[in-house]
Amino acid sequence: MSDNVAEVPESSANTEPVKSKQSSAVLNILMIIIGLFFLSKGILELLTWLKIIPIPDWLKTVYSKLNDKDLTSALSFLGTQGIITATLGFWSFVGGILLFSEQESGWGMAVVILSTIVIMGAASIINWIMNPSSFELLYWPNWITIITAVIGFFGFFYLLLTKKRYN
Repeated sequence: MSDNVAEVPESSANTEPVKSKQSSAVLNILMIIIGLFFLSKGILELLTWLKIIPIPDWLKTVYSKLNDKDLTSALSFLGTQGIITATLGFWSFVGGILLFSEQESGWGMAVVILSTIVIMGAASIINWIMNPSSFELLYWPNWITIITAVIGFFGFFYLLLTKKRYN
């Protein structure tokens, strides 16, 4: 009696070439870039809030040119929760790296991270629509919010449409 439970005859062997998985390098790189941006943004805000570092001079200079706003409003681009922003950035970075290796865990992280980025951006955008005077065209952090929300939106749906590739 043979130890093999199921023997496959040579004639019925699968001769199809194995297809290699390929993730979207653009989305993966964008996830890594967004991750690095959010991570650095969160760390900067946290260090400033803890008074470990002073408010950066470049930040004071940028905002002193914009209608002499109060310095606390200058820090608004850093977000209100540095720890959450830094954590989101860290996991975005890790998720982008894992997407390169087509790992399902990377897919899961990316879906959660991108949907969170979209919701955070959508909240700001809805606020600007409801109160148009709060949106300043030359205030560059507003554009970063819009750009990351758009990337997150399209990236989220791209990942949903390509889920089979990560199984």
